[in-house]
Amino acid sequence: MIILDTLKLALRALLRNRMRTFLTMLGIIIGISSVIIMMSLGSSLTSVMSDTFSSMGTNSISVSGKWEREGGYWRQLHEMDVADLAALREGCSRVAFITPVVVTSSPLVFGNNSHSGRIEGGSEEHLKINNIAIERGTMFDSADVMSFAKVCVIGQTVAEHLFTDGEDPIGQTVRCGNVPVTVIGVLQHREKKFGYDFDDLVVMPYTTVMKRFTGNDYFDYINIICNNPADIDYTAIEIEQIMHITHGLTPEEPVDVSIDIQSETMEQLSNILSIVVLVLSIIAGISLLVGGIGIMNIMYVTVTERTREIGLRKAIGARRSNIMLQFLTESVVLSLTGGLLGILLGLGIYALAAALIEQLPFALNVGAILTSFAVCTAVGLFFGWYPARRAADLDPIQALRYE
Repeated sequence: MIILDTLKLALRALLRNRMRTFLTMLGIIIGISSVIIMMSLGSSLTSVMSDTFSSMGTNSISVSGKWEREGGYWRQLHEMDVADLAALREGCSRVAFITPVVVTSSPLVFGNNSHSGRIEGGSEEHLKINNIAIERGTMFDSADVMSFAKVCVIGQTVAEHLFTDGEDPIGQTVRCGNVPVTVIGVLQHREKKFGYDFDDLVVMPYTTVMKRFTGNDYFDYINIICNNPADIDYTAIEIEQIMHITHGLTPEEPVDVSIDIQSETMEQLSNILSIVVLVLSIIAGISLLVGGIGIMNIMYVTVTERTREIGLRKAIGARRSNIMLQFLTESVVLSLTGGLLGILLGLGIYALAAALIEQLPFALNVGAILTSFAVCTAVGLFFGWYPARRAADLDPIQALRYE
């Protein structure tokens, strides 16, 4: 009952000066809402990144030529070629799929329609490695790769831009640059991620792309999928050893290729994102300190304004602990109310942002909400304790004389 009565007294005192109470809470509201937005943004970005990397497989390794700076220019120490591909296929013992990848772009024309698309050259295993499914039609096979076949599979965006009159893309001939290419398949739709359209894609045999488009005898990189994620580290060591032997390097010489493990890349990006969100949350949390100082300041004013009331309560038997509990309760109620409004404001702003930004999912960060309540309680206790002690220590006779 004592706590309930104290809470009623605290609410009554705070409601006497509604505008002053609101302005005092404003720093807490802004601070908590900023922290909620930052932490929710971090959760959403982590979720998007995790989904994106998971769709590409966590047991994936990419091997490409290492770059170094020389004389103000960047040069590639080694270009991945057919010999590297053969060596990796022969030497890697725990690998499910291997495909070279060649990337370029070209204008695409069908009838009166045109579109500029991204072209990826790969083996018959390219779609399996990248976890892409065929919606209709079929994927090219090893015979198409060996024969430099002029065939392709296209994404939904390419199909929508080229076949505007409802034509079935399967079997149609599209001109890529000056090369006529037959469409044999259409890929399943994939969601956009932060503006990147995964459906804006044309996939061809890598031999076709190298011979008819780029004119190069090397790949951009070689993609490898291990049998299971547990084989990743072993396979990475195998690749390094194979590249040492294939390129005639001594064991002491550093390997001249970059071996990028998908799961490690994801972990690194996740760590960077966590640090960025933490720093932004700390910056946003500075306003909590400002809000706490505001609470301490207003509690000092409140103690001064109610000096006679404190003296009267002490004169009729109120103990020091009763006075201290009353003012501490007011401080905590002030802080928690501001925190609750800040949480609602932060979630509202973030929900609005998620609704307006298509690629930004709304993620309810329960940890951020619980942390906010804990921080608000701590702020109320910490910044309200000294004014409450000052009120509790007032001499009743001097307080009654206060004008």
